[in-house]
Amino acid sequence: MRRYRYYLPLLATFAAAAVASAQPSQSPPPSEEPPKPSTSERVGPSDPGLALEVQARLYQEMPNSSLSVLVRYSVATLNGNVRTDADRQRAESIALGVPGVVGVDNKLSVAPPVTVAAIEDAAVTTRRENDDIEENVAQRLRTDAALGSREIRVVADGLTNTVTLSGTVSTEEEKERAGRIAVSAFPVGQVRNQLQVQQRL
Repeated sequence: MRRYRYYLPLLATFAAAAVASAQPSQSPPPSEEPPKPSTSERVGPSDPGLALEVQARLYQEMPNSSLSVLVRYSVATLNGNVRTDADRQRAESIALGVPGVVGVDNKLSVAPPVTVAAIEDAAVTTRRENDDIEENVAQRLRTDAALGSREIRVVADGLTNTVTLSGTVSTEEEKERAGRIAVSAFPVGQVRNQLQVQQRL
């Protein structure tokens, strides 16, 4: 009888272990992953080349207006004042007609006639200044022996005090040379050299 007394603690230990193993194991709660940043909001730099194209088209179709354009992800935002709601809709249609523009955020305001007249007078003055700058830079490029036959377009923007060169040249040297000529012809502003190098056959 005394022999079984020594086994009682050992049997109690085995029984406790068996009960513990029979209980379902509780797995730790799954770790919550941090929410991934949303990719639905598209944020990026503007497209100055496309904006200049829209602005140039507006200058051609509505020469007495003073409108600013910002293009982001192919959506053109129009700011400024127009005389009538018809002009507002016309500006939107012109912007949508530019290749590469898929949408327009029309923030143009219809201003009183007196305000529009003053703005249009300022726009005429600005346009005249832009024409003078464009002609000066283009004339310098045409008289250059290497660049005179190249298709180079010059667009001046008095609002941002910039001149943009677009078109094609044959070599990187010609592109750099065109940029230097534009800077020398327009030393008080900024030159954006967007010329494309296209080797001629």
